[in-house]
Amino acid sequence: MKTRIPVMRILTAIVGIPLVILLIFAETDIPFAVAIGLISVMGAHEFYNGMTKMGARPIRWAGITAVALFVLAARGLGQLSLTAIFPAILTALIFLSFTAEMARKERAPLVNIGGTVYGAIYVGWLISHLIVLRNMPGKLTVCDYTADLGSWFVMLTFLCTWACDTGAYFTGQAIGKHKLAPHLSPNKTIEGAVGGLLGSVIIACVAIPLMGLPFYHGIILGVLTGVLSQVGDLSESAIKREIGIKDFGKFVPGHGGILDRFDSILFTAPAVYYYVIIILKDVLNII
Repeated sequence: MKTRIPVMRILTAIVGIPLVILLIFAETDIPFAVAIGLISVMGAHEFYNGMTKMGARPIRWAGITAVALFVLAARGLGQLSLTAIFPAILTALIFLSFTAEMARKERAPLVNIGGTVYGAIYVGWLISHLIVLRNMPGKLTVCDYTADLGSWFVMLTFLCTWACDTGAYFTGQAIGKHKLAPHLSPNKTIEGAVGGLLGSVIIACVAIPLMGLPFYHGIILGVLTGVLSQVGDLSESAIKREIGIKDFGKFVPGHGGILDRFDSILFTAPAVYYYVIIILKDVLNII
C-alpha cells in the first residue's frame, strides 16, 4: 500500500516541535504555563462550540473561567492544587452553572450543566497536569545538559505521544488492513495501533536510561503512554461522532482544532504525572 505524505502535518511539526521544546526548557515555567493556558481556553471554546451544534446551551463563561483557574492553580500552587484548590474550583463551577441554568427560561440542566462541567474537566483539569509536572522540583542532567526535572518529564510525555501518533499514522497507511474501531474512527487500524504503541515504547526505552532511571520504567511508561494516547484519540473521536463534526476547528494546519491536536496529551500527561509521583517519587526524591 502506498503511503501518503501528510504535507501540512509535517510542516506543522517543523514549526511546532521546536517551539514546544523552547517553551518546555525555558529558564522559567511562565512561558510554558501561559502557552498551556491559551491552549486550554481555546480548547474549551472549541468544545463548547461543538456542544452548541448538537442543540445544547453550555454555560460557556463559567466553564472557560474554571479552565483558566485550573491552569492558574496548577501554576501557582503545585501539589496543593491537586488536593485542595482544584476541588474548590470544580465545586464553584457546579454551583455557578446551576445558578445560571436556573435563571434561564428554557432549562435543560442535565445536558447544559453536564456538558459545561465535563468540558472544564476534560480540557482544563486534564491539561493542567502538564503544568504541575513541569513545576516538579529538582534538576536533572541528560547528555551533559542540566534542566528542571519536570521539564524532562514533560518532554518525555510529548515525545512518547508524538511517537505514538506518528507510528500509528504511517504504520496504518503502509500496512493497515484490520479496522480498530470503525464505529468511531474508520481510518484507524489494528496495525496502526500496534505501530503507535511500538513507537512510544521505543522512545521511552531510549529516554528513560538517559535520564538515569532503570530500563524497565521505559517499557512501562512506553506502554502506558502508547495505550492512553490512542484511548485519548478515540475518546475525542467518540465525542465528535456524537456531535456530528469531523474536526473541532481549523487552527492547527493538518490536524484540525486545538483539541484535535492535544486530545492524546490530555490522557498521557496525567498518566506520566501520577506515575512519577507515585512510582518514581523515592527514586527521584521529589516528595
